[in-house]
Amino acid sequence: MKEMSFEIKPLEGFGALKFGNTPKQIVERLGEPDDKEEIVDEDMGDSIIYHYDDMELSLFFEVDQEPVLTQFETENRGVTLFGKKLFDLNEAQIVKLMNDHEYDDIDTEMMEDEDYENEKRVSFDDALIDFYFDEGALTAISWGMMMDLELEEDDDDEA
Repeated sequence: MKEMSFEIKPLEGFGALKFGNTPKQIVERLGEPDDKEEIVDEDMGDSIIYHYDDMELSLFFEVDQEPVLTQFETENRGVTLFGKKLFDLNEAQIVKLMNDHEYDDIDTEMMEDEDYENEKRVSFDDALIDFYFDEGALTAISWGMMMDLELEEDDDDEA
């Protein structure tokens, strides 16, 4: 495994890993994953998930024709965003950090069901990033890329 930065880059990737990378490119960079999952879903499309347990990192690949990296999820306490260690920050500090970098399309949701007892999701739709909190403490971060943006722009031009 090559040396890796643990810097979250909204809409771009994670360290040297970029959205749009193939599974082969990821394996060249990180080595074989500890676990692979394949999800077949006729409505949402098929996907592959690579889990790297030591890094507390999961990578999601959308499978259209060739699989491409579209999302990351981590519980790694060493990750940074804009130079700040996220797991050292509380919710208000994370919101301020995002706002300071001109991300302000915020949405929050209390996730109260059998899977998520007291979990809160704070999302920044303009950065495609979700922060998950349990009783006020950050527990996980998930971020992705814009899908089909060029296709949507082309459709708008034809209207």
